[in-house]
Amino acid sequence: MQQVLAAHEIPSRIIDTGISSYFGAGSSAALQVQPQDQWTALLLLSPPEEEPTGSSDKKN
Repeated sequence: MQQVLAAHEIPSRIIDTGISSYFGAGSSAALQVQPQDQWTALLLLSPPEEEPTGSSDKKN
């Protein structure tokens, strides 16, 4: 995820949230971006929206 943001010249850093995982396999982390880049980062990292099936806009 950090590489995707870096490719779009959005500075980010990984921070340790300090919460230990349930299975003891380490702690969770979060990706932090500057406030002005927040929405762009969310759009870049969110899954793509799927086209609804059976859409009437389909062309043959």
